Amino acid sequence: MEQDRAAIVHALRVSEQILSLAREHTERIEQLRPGARHCLDLGQVPRLNGLEAATLLRLVQRGRRRGVTVQFTGVRQQAQQAFIGLDLSLLDPPEPVRGRLSLLESIGDHTLTAVATGRRLIEMIGELTYWLCIAPWRGKNIKWDRTHEQIVKIGVDGIPIVTFLSFLIGAVLALNAASQLRQFGGTIYIANLVAVSMTREMAPLITAIIVAGRSGSAITAELGTMMVSEEIDAMRTMALSPGRFLLLPRMLALLCAVPGLTMLSNVTGIFGGYWVGVLVLGLGSRNYLQQTGQALLMSDLVTGMIKSLVFAVLIGLVACYRGCYVRGGAEGVGTNTTASVVASIVLCILADAVFTTIFFYLS
Repeated sequence: MEQDRAAIVHALRVSEQILSLAREHTERIEQLRPGARHCLDLGQVPRLNGLEAATLLRLVQRGRRRGVTVQFTGVRQQAQQAFIGLDLSLLDPPEPVRGRLSLLESIGDHTLTAVATGRRLIEMIGELTYWLCIAPWRGKNIKWDRTHEQIVKIGVDGIPIVTFLSFLIGAVLALNAASQLRQFGGTIYIANLVAVSMTREMAPLITAIIVAGRSGSAITAELGTMMVSEEIDAMRTMALSPGRFLLLPRMLALLCAVPGLTMLSNVTGIFGGYWVGVLVLGLGSRNYLQQTGQALLMSDLVTGMIKSLVFAVLIGLVACYRGCYVRGGAEGVGTNTTASVVASIVLCILADAVFTTIFFYLS
């Protein structure tokens, strides 16, 4: 007990000594001119704890701010251990909590964020364009093996869910149309409605939503995890471009898989309407197929394919951007993955509305 009490008293004396030294030398440093050198002798200090060492290092910080070089002399072996791995922020005062931003500050903050996002997106698009259009002519070929692997993940593995949902949507469209068209004796026009709706609107949009939720989120999570674990930084250190090995294969896979899944959605959606029309409403197989053939035009299919390509680009850019700019560890990966899915779906629906309006006035 007496030994413990003696140790505590000795520690308090050392702390008082360090604080006294810090105050004394702070005043001296403040009186020195920029460019001067100031030495602090610690030969009389046998050992230091972390707080005492941080207090002394703050003198070095204060000297740097004034342009004065502060050095320690006579530091003993045990005292040197206290400076190892020391975080100076332990003594920093807490940052004041900012209140709510004013309207002008909020507008400025969102504007700066939007400008930074646009700049990074343009850089990403430029990098993808280089590796797609310029690099192959310089002997740096596209990584088709990685692209094929992504096509399997996005396209082939997505066939069951796209087929199932498209069939149900086609059947639901037919049932809803039947409740209205039978009042006018035009039940046969269910075939027209289902065929045109699926090829022009529903198939591209449903496919895009499924791909954004299933594959877009996977791309963001995968790239985000690689970013957090510093794998992408390691690739850059080894002179391996993430644009060539990670981003471009996923973009090309989306451009191949999304139109293919859209065509599959067209077929299964129309078959869902056919199943309801023939087996439930008794329209007759031949009449239904003949009406479908008369309703469909090549422009309907082309419209859907153009939309699917645009949706693939939007999903790929959003997923890759969110994945490559993850901050905040595992929590950041989850946040960016959610934001990727939401942004992709919103942009796809917005693009669908724009293209539908354009095609309406062009037709």
